Amino acid sequence: MRQERLSAPGEVVLKTVGLTKRFDKILAVDGLDMDIRAGEVLGFLGPNGSGKSTTVGMILSLISPTSGHVELFGQDLTKHRDVIRRRVGAIIETPAFYPYLSGRDNLRALATAAGGVPEGRIDELLSLVGLDERAGGKFKTYSLGMKQRLGIASTLLTDPALVILDEPTNGLDPAGQREVRGIIPRLAAEGRAVLLASHLLNDVEQVCDRVIIIRRGAMIEQGRVGDLVSRGSHLDIEIRPDQVEVALRAIRAVPGVTGATADETGRRLTVVAETDGSMINRALAERGVYASAIVPRRGSLEQLFLELTEGSSPGEQAVDGRRK
Repeated sequence: MRQERLSAPGEVVLKTVGLTKRFDKILAVDGLDMDIRAGEVLGFLGPNGSGKSTTVGMILSLISPTSGHVELFGQDLTKHRDVIRRRVGAIIETPAFYPYLSGRDNLRALATAAGGVPEGRIDELLSLVGLDERAGGKFKTYSLGMKQRLGIASTLLTDPALVILDEPTNGLDPAGQREVRGIIPRLAAEGRAVLLASHLLNDVEQVCDRVIIIRRGAMIEQGRVGDLVSRGSHLDIEIRPDQVEVALRAIRAVPGVTGATADETGRRLTVVAETDGSMINRALAERGVYASAIVPRRGSLEQLFLELTEGSSPGEQAVDGRRK
């Protein structure tokens, strides 16, 4: 399915420079600088009304920036809109199709509107999204997950190098979410850049290479998923409460320990460290402290997201004009 129009691996496909949007007195997007490369899945996260939908609208040329600009494939979007648009595919709402046409015929109709697509291309797309065996079924008989997968197939008709998926698993049951989630890495493996905006952080953690988190229109965090998740990893250590002060001093002296705190009871310690529990257990034993349990806890993207966005206001939630 990969064609010459796809960008070279690692090439910057999308770049925003100082992207800003004001709606009267409301600053919806505030000087946003971001990029995404070919073969990468980038998660785009933020609380309700943080500016995600406004940003996506500017990337798709549906909303004009107040200042700053969008570059796609190295070209300024405002100067080369018509040339660029065909290389971008997007789902920003629930896909709409003719209910009494089959999945295949719906794609044929869209292909005709797009200027014509070979029948073989339609077959490839139906296979990619796992609908080849149901291609002849009427759209109205499809499950929500099947409808969403057909929507993804429709965005790929023109073989876009950038695919934007805005809440692609929204409203789907776990089986439907899994079906859609399984397609996303395959798009990147073909060399496409995929921008995934989603509030389902488990989905993002599973399929994204990097994430960007925004709040009130400004970027507050970015990085590779593995690096961000590991930041929240820690050890839970259970001890006798009368030994808490000795234990904390011993643990804080261990190389690689960056934080150690005790809960209100003094029975449980939370330790953030770049070392495993064996060195910490040894340090405790040398000071006569017996740890009844040392349990590694893996961090999560959800944990980090909540820490960074805690306290989002109702006013912030209204910026985009819809709850996202």
